[in-house]
Amino acid sequence: MTTIYRNYDVAKVGDTFVGQSKDDESLMVSRSQHRLMMAIDQLWASLERGTPPSWFSGSSAIDLDEINIDGPESKPSETDPPPAKEWRVPYWLFGIAVLGVSTPVAYAMDFLQIDARIDVMLTLGVCAITLAFGRSYALIAAGIAGFIVNFFASDPLWTWTWPTLSEILNALLNFAAVWVISWITKTGKPSRRSKG
Repeated sequence: MTTIYRNYDVAKVGDTFVGQSKDDESLMVSRSQHRLMMAIDQLWASLERGTPPSWFSGSSAIDLDEINIDGPESKPSETDPPPAKEWRVPYWLFGIAVLGVSTPVAYAMDFLQIDARIDVMLTLGVCAITLAFGRSYALIAAGIAGFIVNFFASDPLWTWTWPTLSEILNALLNFAAVWVISWITKTGKPSRRSKG
């Protein structure tokens, strides 16, 4: 039986446990499942620090029972920088930022009578947001894009009206684009399987 743990396929083969990375062909082998999981955790922690653990040789197969992964040199030193904290933009702040940036642009395009379709440009923006930030943020942007087209780009300006058929179709196109692009990027990621 194979278990997936932190992007490693972990399987028991005979009396040993084998962990194979899904990103490359590297293997880690140990008689102890706990030792194997601990080594995988150390590798992930080292990615956050930016330096590999001292026991990591970079070879395609590492026998964890033959090396010391518990030693003091495998732990971060005092001179290592702290791991970078991930900061995620809250949804409400993202929505305000999208509205705050795209509204003046849409209004300026209409005011200056630039020969461009604002709804098409907003659809391209929604597609870019899907690739950069993921489905949740893109769905928010698609909803805001529908509001912007109705309120700032359709006559009468600066007035919300019931959406026309073309505005509804444009909004549906944006939502469909978000779902399709996020599905393609999710399923299109290459996954490497073990040979044999």
